[in-house]
Amino acid sequence: MNMGMKSTTICLLFLLFLAGFVAGCSGSNSEADKLTADKVSVSGLVRTPERMVLENVEVYNADGILATSDSTGAVSFSIETDKASSIRLRKSGYAAQTVMLEINNGRADFSATLGKRNTPVTVSADTAIDISGISGAAVSLAAGALVDASGNPVTGAVQLSITPVDVSDDDELGVFPGAFAGTDIDGNAAPVIMSYGTVEYQFSQNGNELNLADGQSATIEIPVFIANHPDGTPIQIGDTGALWYLNETSGQWVQENVGTVVASIDAPTGMALQATVTHFSWWNHDIAPQLCDLTITPSGLPDDAEVGLFARTQNDRPRSGSTTFLDSGTTVTMPRGVDVYLESTARASDGLYRASTIDRCDGEAGSLVLDFTGPESPVIFSFTGRVKPYFILELDPADPSNTRWVFDRNDAIFTWSSIAAETLVLSSDQGHNTTLGSATGSTQFPMELNGNHAAQYQFTLTATDEDNTVTQVKNLTYDATPEPILHQFNVSKSDAETAQTATLSWEVEGADSITLFYSQVDGSGKTPFATDPDVASVG
Repeated sequence: MNMGMKSTTICLLFLLFLAGFVAGCSGSNSEADKLTADKVSVSGLVRTPERMVLENVEVYNADGILATSDSTGAVSFSIETDKASSIRLRKSGYAAQTVMLEINNGRADFSATLGKRNTPVTVSADTAIDISGISGAAVSLAAGALVDASGNPVTGAVQLSITPVDVSDDDELGVFPGAFAGTDIDGNAAPVIMSYGTVEYQFSQNGNELNLADGQSATIEIPVFIANHPDGTPIQIGDTGALWYLNETSGQWVQENVGTVVASIDAPTGMALQATVTHFSWWNHDIAPQLCDLTITPSGLPDDAEVGLFARTQNDRPRSGSTTFLDSGTTVTMPRGVDVYLESTARASDGLYRASTIDRCDGEAGSLVLDFTGPESPVIFSFTGRVKPYFILELDPADPSNTRWVFDRNDAIFTWSSIAAETLVLSSDQGHNTTLGSATGSTQFPMELNGNHAAQYQFTLTATDEDNTVTQVKNLTYDATPEPILHQFNVSKSDAETAQTATLSWEVEGADSITLFYSQVDGSGKTPFATDPDVASVG
């Protein structure tokens, strides 16, 4: 692991490694995933730079949406190991994010920071565009240079959002997408890159993303937020700098061009990197520095400790960051001749251990003993809950030969992760009370007590040891009128090219009727046909 594998949150390292809940089971009705050797259990926390949790953030990859963050910002899912190197996150009104995953013992925990996308301005695609945004981030392009996703020319009003990231700010640095690593202009691997500033440029029309047409180009300006080069010499107007774009699928940066530092009255340092680009995305002013291999040895930890390390350069030099797991003698690749802040959190059976220091590696290699203090106990890393409605089939009183779905109950489903608690109790303000048998796990039970239910529930997870008590609270709303649940809907044909018939199959719960729509290939002439909700397929 190297400085190119970045953290997407700053200063809350323990959340990155420990906020995730590992699938487990403390009850016979648990819905916890049964992971196989070819899958990774992923847990994460999504926040803003101000450290406010974000819900309804979609986590996705090329296969589609993997999960959505809940009201606590937590998200969990399982993913095939060969697809677990990176994930992407999106939420309306926020800049796109790509997160690198670090797998350890079949688990990957992450913390992601999403920054608000700046309010778009409306411009005309039919005239030349020359716009300067916040902090001096700017873009200019010719009239008629934009196309839609299908390559069709775009005319009329379009929306432009320019969102710079002030990498000199430790919290905003978390918005930096992807890894601090990539490939340079000659195709060589750059294990570490250091950023002077990065900007997301997004054009859209009616919510659909636009880009530059083939053969077109645009001029952009990326504010310089860091006034010094890695060696400490000041940046000057006329300097050249490498320009990189983000491969949002891999999370790696690719150098496409070289720009020139120009004067910029709105930039914090009075300077910006001006360069030519052939498409719009995240663009980054970076340098690939000389490197040092630093061997780090943890000290003062019990044998069962699981150790996570976060490293970042200080804000008087271009920024870079990484996360990794430590064992006895882990080597981390870091920029040479630059002060690097190192923060580590270790999870052991008796509690949480911490260490931090600032180190500088001036040669090709170096070594460091990292001294830990602790333990801190107990700790609740995560506590999530949700409501799941259940239906049952019963005879229809109006037609005893037929059945109908009837709403039965709501179950509460909880997952948690804790450490060093002598007792762990899940209770509610309505009288639920159960002692949990494992530090990490999940459980499921009916919300009704004695056949009755409340409209609102407050559940509390309490962890105690001999001297301390900590709690976390989750509020749930009883769903007395749940919508029907569509578990699956599939279409299959014997020959995708020539078959004239298709078999439709589905699994639905709680529906009185089902209506299927079909149409021609061009989407015209939609025609409905109804079917019995108890019939699972038609051919």
